[in-house]
Amino acid sequence: MDQVIREALINSSYRRRPVSRLLQLLDSGLRQNDGVWQNNGKGSNQSFLRRNTLRFGVLLGMLAGFSLPVFAAEGESPEIEAQFKQGMQALEDEKLKSAIESFRSIIDTDPSVNRAKLELALAYYRSLRYEQAQALAQEVLDDPLTPPEVRVTVLAFLAQVKRDSERYGQKNEVTPHLSIGVMHDSNVNVGPTVADIRVGDTPFTLAPSSLKRSGNAAVGTVGVDHLYQSGKRVEIGQRTGMLVWQSGANIYWRRYHDFNDYDLLVASVNTGPAVLLLRHWRASLQLRSEFLDLGARALGWFHSVNPSVTWQFNNAELNWDTLYTRRTYYRATDSGREGDYLATGLNFGRYFNNRRVTATTGARVIKFIADDDQYGYLGGQVSAGLSTRTYKNGSVYARGRFSYFDYEGDDPTGLKPREEKEYVGTVGLTHEFRQPEDLLKGWVANLFWEGTHNDSNIGQLYSYERNQTMLSLSRDF
Repeated sequence: MDQVIREALINSSYRRRPVSRLLQLLDSGLRQNDGVWQNNGKGSNQSFLRRNTLRFGVLLGMLAGFSLPVFAAEGESPEIEAQFKQGMQALEDEKLKSAIESFRSIIDTDPSVNRAKLELALAYYRSLRYEQAQALAQEVLDDPLTPPEVRVTVLAFLAQVKRDSERYGQKNEVTPHLSIGVMHDSNVNVGPTVADIRVGDTPFTLAPSSLKRSGNAAVGTVGVDHLYQSGKRVEIGQRTGMLVWQSGANIYWRRYHDFNDYDLLVASVNTGPAVLLLRHWRASLQLRSEFLDLGARALGWFHSVNPSVTWQFNNAELNWDTLYTRRTYYRATDSGREGDYLATGLNFGRYFNNRRVTATTGARVIKFIADDDQYGYLGGQVSAGLSTRTYKNGSVYARGRFSYFDYEGDDPTGLKPREEKEYVGTVGLTHEFRQPEDLLKGWVANLFWEGTHNDSNIGQLYSYERNQTMLSLSRDF
């Protein structure tokens, strides 16, 4: 039974704070700000703009609807008009480098073409070149022939550029976080329900201490995340990315009221670079080291490398990641369990109803190469989930996961290799306290239930049921 207990604790029981969370928040902020200028265009001025060029929104939206001599295309050479159309098509195709070259060429030929300056400013803005975007917009603002209506919009654009340059320029951001909660565990020791069992044709009578035990626990997480925004751009093909470095330190603990032999503590540190390519993909490489303590005794060190890439589509994301972990243990009884853990897989997420509903699905292949073959296995997982914002500041979610593990060596009890099927279901409710009158303003409450059914070919010795219910409060500071 000790083998099953430790595998259940190590593989799935503690929930790490996702290291990709900071990247998602940063990328989301960039996309939201870019969307302000992308999605708000309403009209068109056929004298110099085509309707399909208005994807950059507020700035050009204010220009639309006016016939402005300073921006009008009449009198410009056919070469300039051709270059302008070429630049607009490049913007439409998100070929920012080509768009910049086209508009830059126009301005070098005729510095009075303010419509090219505005488009070039937008191209620079989307390329994270805030100083150049600001300089061009300021030129248009300083032109005495620029109409008052356009000045208002250029001022709004300049304010947005200033905010973004301060938010996404070079800086360090430190975010402490805390989570505390209580949990009821129906099977603390991951034991069978009945004492009289059979393993193959052999009957066994288990000691009472090996049977299923239920108990309550206090659960908590405390840590700090650090995000360094280098302010450096990464040119990748036609697009521009942002280089950042994310690090963190985290302590997770679970302390049972009655069964302290199963108390768990995990202390971890992580660090690594990441690149964000706005509205296209983000990639990271994380190095992690974890110390595990079980029952107030040192259990082991896990050292991991975790590369990942997330591709973005309209209302969807596809993520690939690979995890390699070297597991080492302190106790002599665990020496055969040391080895190399590898897992790789894909996860796909789709947003619906203006991102109020999120559906996810994924699959992974897992290989654990243990020093002793009885602990090594080849496995796979498939998962699916759904979450929805059901009311103001609140959402519900449900997830399901199926795992299959095919062990390599003979189990010493069953005298044959183990095969196990694990079914895990989770449902939960999350509420964010955001209102000024909320006593817990800034905190997030999470209530969830998770059920696990493990089915082993060895029989009832390794088969078990487990239900965990938890209520927690968490906050970033």
